Amino acid sequence: MKVLANQRAVQPLPRKLNRSLNLVEAISLATSDISPTTGVFANIPVVLALAGTGSFTVALLAAVTALCVAVTMAEIGSAFPQSGGIYSVISRVFGARVGFVALIAYLAEGIFIPAITSMGAATYLVAVFPQLNVHLVAVVIMLLATGIAIMNISATGKFTTGLLVLELLVVTGITVGCLLHLQQPVSTLFSGRVFVSGNVRPVTVTTMFAAMAVMLLSFNGFDSALNFSEELKGNQQRVGRSVITAAVIGIIAQLIPLALIMLAAPSLTAFLRAGNPVNYVAQSVLGGPGHVLLSLGIAVAMFACTIAVLLQFSRVLYTSGRDHMWFGALNRWLQSLHPRYQTPWKATILVGGLGVALNGISNLGDLVAFTAVLIVVLYASIGSCDLVARLRRTRLPYRSRLGVIAPIITIAASLYALSQQAPKNLLISAIILGLAGLTAVLRRPNVLIRKEATK
Repeated sequence: MKVLANQRAVQPLPRKLNRSLNLVEAISLATSDISPTTGVFANIPVVLALAGTGSFTVALLAAVTALCVAVTMAEIGSAFPQSGGIYSVISRVFGARVGFVALIAYLAEGIFIPAITSMGAATYLVAVFPQLNVHLVAVVIMLLATGIAIMNISATGKFTTGLLVLELLVVTGITVGCLLHLQQPVSTLFSGRVFVSGNVRPVTVTTMFAAMAVMLLSFNGFDSALNFSEELKGNQQRVGRSVITAAVIGIIAQLIPLALIMLAAPSLTAFLRAGNPVNYVAQSVLGGPGHVLLSLGIAVAMFACTIAVLLQFSRVLYTSGRDHMWFGALNRWLQSLHPRYQTPWKATILVGGLGVALNGISNLGDLVAFTAVLIVVLYASIGSCDLVARLRRTRLPYRSRLGVIAPIITIAASLYALSQQAPKNLLISAIILGLAGLTAVLRRPNVLIRKEATK
């Protein structure tokens, strides 16, 4: 019998994480990761700045794409229920080298998103308490979220579920407020006007598809249900159900508020000219006191999202160490579970620490645009995984009636949206992926993943 030169490949995997989450808790964690409030108050203003009144059309296109992605992830994720999520799926379908590139892209997203949400929470707190320093508040929020994410996953899931209820109440508050103060005709949703260079002009198709990637970021987060699959009680079909349910909740909870915010604008011209159109409408329909309460609610909701994202990506790092994707000492360090809570506490500290560093040097808008490119790349990759798995006749415990339609739409829409991105963001993403690919080619691929992928 041939002896493998890489002895780590014949070592048994460390035990998996404890199964302690029920379906509702898993859906709550994934929906908190999407964070409709973060989408409405942090991402949608960016989309409105890009696409103006064409934003609702952009959101509909992004919603169709996101639902196709969710169906694809539900299917392929149920076949590979690993806490690495998208990274684990790509690694086990395409092998360790491609998996390593996906890991780097996934981790880059995971590093930036907590910084986005914690900075967003700090921004809204500082709006209420202007004497505070926004960067310092963001750091404190990140440290608190990191501490909570280390706790027992079931208890953290229940705590996050409570915050999710508050978050949905915040979204409901702005939605009802806008519904009671409608000012514009429904045709505004499809008028396609944007403020450019001091004038209101028709929005171009190219601009709309560029904004679509940011909207996809706003809907993103349902993939985190895959990261909790090892801790989810029940069969593998439940993994798929948690993905789909979280995606539907997250999309609906943003589409409806976006439409009503646009229709509640007192002046369409002022709405398009506003630095933050969402805040402009919120101030108009809720008034001063209501806007203060809304700001506090948004900050709490973004704090919940930060916790959920830290939970997600600490498990990605934990799984990468378990798969031996790094060097020996780091692999062992990342696999460490807390002796009491049985959670990947060292990986959580690493993700939180990197987020703290970004809080002091990064601009929120730049982060949103940059991570959107990586998300689109991963969407196209996961669609390819679904098609390849079907060709290999891989068993998919969760199956939809869409068949190959969902992954094909996922790939086509993702590639087109990617082609419309800003050169700067594409360049940054290309550098990250290129360096990751070069590293993967130069280093020996992981035998554990290669063997599992051929089962």
